[in-house]
Amino acid sequence: MDERLRAFTGARLRVILPVALALPLAAFAQPDAQAGSGDLLTNLIATVFYVGFTAALLLKSLLQFFTNRDRCYVVYAGFAFGTGLGLLALGLLHGFASGEPAGRWTTTAEPFGLALAGLCAALFTREYLHTAARSPRLDLALKVFAALFAIALASTFVLPGDYPSTLIAGISPAFALLATACAIHGRQQRRPGATILIAGWTAMLVGALLFLATHSGLLRPAGLPIHALQLAWTFGVLTMSLALAERTGSNWRERVARHAEELASLEHSIESLQASEQFLTQGMAQRSQEIESLTHRLQESEQRFQQMAHHDPLTGLANQLLLTDRIDQGIIRAKRHNTRIGVVMLDFDEFSAINDSYGQDVGDEILRIAAQRLRSIVREQDTVARPENDQFVIVLEEVFDMNDLQRVANAVTLVAGEAIQVEGQTFMLDVSMGSAISGNEGSNAVTLLKQASKLMRRAKEGKRLNRQQGGPRSIARA
Repeated sequence: MDERLRAFTGARLRVILPVALALPLAAFAQPDAQAGSGDLLTNLIATVFYVGFTAALLLKSLLQFFTNRDRCYVVYAGFAFGTGLGLLALGLLHGFASGEPAGRWTTTAEPFGLALAGLCAALFTREYLHTAARSPRLDLALKVFAALFAIALASTFVLPGDYPSTLIAGISPAFALLATACAIHGRQQRRPGATILIAGWTAMLVGALLFLATHSGLLRPAGLPIHALQLAWTFGVLTMSLALAERTGSNWRERVARHAEELASLEHSIESLQASEQFLTQGMAQRSQEIESLTHRLQESEQRFQQMAHHDPLTGLANQLLLTDRIDQGIIRAKRHNTRIGVVMLDFDEFSAINDSYGQDVGDEILRIAAQRLRSIVREQDTVARPENDQFVIVLEEVFDMNDLQRVANAVTLVAGEAIQVEGQTFMLDVSMGSAISGNEGSNAVTLLKQASKLMRRAKEGKRLNRQQGGPRSIARA
């Protein structure tokens, strides 16, 4: 893209410059003594060409401004307009009316156009090279010349005669030299288009020197000097347009490069986000597994806690807390189904003697075996509890009378009477039992347990009498 742009620019210069040079050479070939219609025609063609070319650059700069919104194009448009107006006035003054008095419009248009061109050129150089931030001293000098050209512009409507043109002729070479120095400084700072600006301001410097020479009488203000002056200024206007195009292209390339970097950064960010998302997904999956495992362990811990809180650690039977709850809940269900709930409390006789004689480990093993036997004789919905050391309670649901409790008591007597083998020793256990059955509205766990306990102690007292009579073991009834 850059090579094609440079090739196109070079082609434009190769086409424009020979045509522009041919016109002043043709005009110079006409002797003064034979100046006639041919000389006037050549001057007319040259002036129209220079002014038309400047007008085309002016129109192009305005179109570029609406496209790029760059203020340099507006200032350049003022520079091109002022230069074109000055070239037109020069052609009218020195190309068509030599030796004749010039009109008011012509004498005013020349200094007005050149002063406007100088003012806009100073502003253009400041804006293009950013001298305010990069070269404060050069920027101050440019401000001074901008003020001088502004004064010259105002003087065209105030000062009489040729004074405004004299002022412009005096300050133009110095300004062109300053602008050339600014362009050289911009090239050192690698500003885009600075090299083209050097060529343009060098041409404008040549034109300013020619204007000063013709205005001071050192050169004849006609023929080749005027055409050379017009050519130099036209070339300066053209090169500044090319410099603007170079800067615009450089700005677009910077924007493209910046957008490419932003796009690459965005793509890198997206890749990083995708990698982070994948990492987070894996981390979340791992955390979910850890949470699930932790939840499982917590559930197990809760179950163990519930087991420890509601069950006897030695036998695994219900403890006092769970026993009370089971009785109360059983009473509620019995009322709903029009049944009753029974409680059988039993205690091993002289169990403490076994602990004293054989040790607590043997006693604990006997209790575990007794608990298993008691659990085997009841239904699934019934409860076997161990509220105290050698005391057990059986909660029977869906019973109707004491006969149901008596059948359980007989089963308890059978399993309790079976021998228990522990560490090579055989033990025969004897139990005392008491029972209670719900029946009135005031029944609850406390009253039933108290009643069964009372009857169990009474059974202990009457056990000796029952053995002497040889009758079957029974439980005291409420």
